[in-house]
Amino acid sequence: MSTLSAMQKSASGVRGPAPRRFVILGLPRSGSTYLMTLLNSHPRIFCSGEQFNPYAVVGIGGERDDSFEAVVAGRDADPAGFLERFFTRDVPRDVDMAGFKFMLGHNVAGFQALTEQPDIKLIYVWRENRLAQVASLIKASRSKRWAQTRRDSHVEAKITASPRQISHRWHENAMMDHLFATWLEQQPHDHISLEYRELFAPGFETRICDFLGVAPSAKMKSELVKQGANTIEDRFEDPRAIRYYFKSIGHERWLEDEL
Repeated sequence: MSTLSAMQKSASGVRGPAPRRFVILGLPRSGSTYLMTLLNSHPRIFCSGEQFNPYAVVGIGGERDDSFEAVVAGRDADPAGFLERFFTRDVPRDVDMAGFKFMLGHNVAGFQALTEQPDIKLIYVWRENRLAQVASLIKASRSKRWAQTRRDSHVEAKITASPRQISHRWHENAMMDHLFATWLEQQPHDHISLEYRELFAPGFETRICDFLGVAPSAKMKSELVKQGANTIEDRFEDPRAIRYYFKSIGHERWLEDEL
C-alpha cells in the first residue's frame, strides 16, 4: 500500500493523512522559483507553482491552466475554497510537506485566506541587490522566459535600461518588501525570511529542511540556471549611466558580483 503513487492512491480511494503545509512568498526575481524547484526535488516535499497567478493556475514545471473554469469559476470566484481544495485534493498524500508559490501582488483574497490559517508555514524570500532583481525582471518580461534549465545565448544576452526605469522599479520593490517584512513579524505563523544569496549558501538545504521539519535529502537539486552575468553591471548593453547613478547614491556594491 505504501508504494502506491499519489495518482494510484487517489484512484483507489486510499488517502493518507494530509501533509503539513507551507507557502513561499516574495516578489518576482527574488529566488522563489529556484526555491520551489529545490524543495520539489525532495522526495518528501511537494511544492507547486503559482496557484494564484492572475493569468493562469501554474503548477510544477510551468504547467498552466488558463481556462475560464480554472481561473475564474474555479479560483477567483472562491479563493478560500480553491486554497482548501489545493491542499486537500490536489497534493499527494505520500509526502510530509506540501506547498506552493504565492507572489506578492497576486490575489488578495487568496492571500487573506492563507494568512488566516496559522498552521501554514510561511517562507519569505527577498533580494537585497535591487539592481540585480530589476535587471532580471526587465529581461524576463521582454523575453517571456522566466526560467530555464540549460545555458544558451539568452543567458548572456544584455538589456537596455535607463537609470529612471531602474530607479522606479527598485524603489517600488524595496517599499513592498519593507512593508511585508514588518507585517510578517506580527503574524502567528511559523515563518522564515531568506535573502536571495542565502539560498545558495553551503548548508542551506539542511537549514530549510530543519524549518519544514523534514530530514535533508541528497536528492535536493534545482535544475535552473542563472539567466544573466553574475557581475550585475555586465548585464547591461551600456551600463555607464546606471553605474554613475548607483555610485552617486551609495549603492555601487550592487554593480558587482552578487554570488
